[in-house]
Amino acid sequence: MNELYMWIGITLLVIALIDFIWTTLWIEGGAGPITNNLANVTWRVTKLISGGNSTILSLAGPLALVMIIIVWVVLFWSGWTFVFASQYGALFNTENGLPADFMDHIYFTGYVFFTLGNGEIVPNGNNWKMMTIIATGTGMFSITFAVTFLLSVLEAVTQKRAFAQSVSGIGKSGADIVRSAWNGKDLHNLDLLLNSFSTELSKLTAQHKAYPILHHYHSINAQTEGVVAVAALDEAITVIYHSVPKRYWPNALLLKENRSSIDDYLQTLHGTHIGSAKEEPPIPDIALLSEAGIPVNEKQEFESAVKQLSDRRKQLLGLLKDNDSKWPGE
Repeated sequence: MNELYMWIGITLLVIALIDFIWTTLWIEGGAGPITNNLANVTWRVTKLISGGNSTILSLAGPLALVMIIIVWVVLFWSGWTFVFASQYGALFNTENGLPADFMDHIYFTGYVFFTLGNGEIVPNGNNWKMMTIIATGTGMFSITFAVTFLLSVLEAVTQKRAFAQSVSGIGKSGADIVRSAWNGKDLHNLDLLLNSFSTELSKLTAQHKAYPILHHYHSINAQTEGVVAVAALDEAITVIYHSVPKRYWPNALLLKENRSSIDDYLQTLHGTHIGSAKEEPPIPDIALLSEAGIPVNEKQEFESAVKQLSDRRKQLLGLLKDNDSKWPGE
């Protein structure tokens, strides 16, 4: 027996299995080490060569997803190839009765892993027959869950864009959202929307925790870009909290719930390459609110309150910069 081949095979299978289970089944764990690094590298390279072209950058997410699936397949396939190749005569060719060569091992493990049935290469002995069954089971397990993972990510991308479209439909910036919600008396037009946004954000946050690759899905249109929508909604809440007198607010509990949902969303950035921006984003122009007849606090008082949220707003800006998106309203 070639022990080196056996250990190489076992090592590759263990690495593949850990990363695969970590990414597809461990919801709280996010992405496995290989998946996470591969997604980050794919994003950075695509961003580098895109030159700011949104169409090219929008390919980063799908490309990373395909690369992840390919790497899993290659690791499993290579691992089983080395395991079977570790024993001379473990497989033999029924056409000529000779022991399989290395190319035959690649062929055999390929059609076994992809559950294509039996070919002219067959296992020799009960132990290798059992190993063939395990290899087939590994293939069925990994392919099934890989497809489920792929569909789940695509569904999450669709939901993220639907949420962004809902927010951008009200306004392109925080101040614009508040101005659109004014009914001439108060901001209670936002109540139903805030209730919906909170539910969608909670779901979006859970999906980002489970599938960090979602951070690498860039939308060509800013109106369907999730990170822009999150920043705009957070700015709207900031404007309401610190510039509009409390008696004109929408439901205070819904405001708090949405703020908390955004906090949870920002927590998904931990463990990623995404950091805070060095500079602060522009302060919302509350003069727009005054022009719409909305009572507002003093400008200096508002700007002082916004500066106290500097770290939070820098984190949001860093998220937008990484996504190659502009701050809402710019």
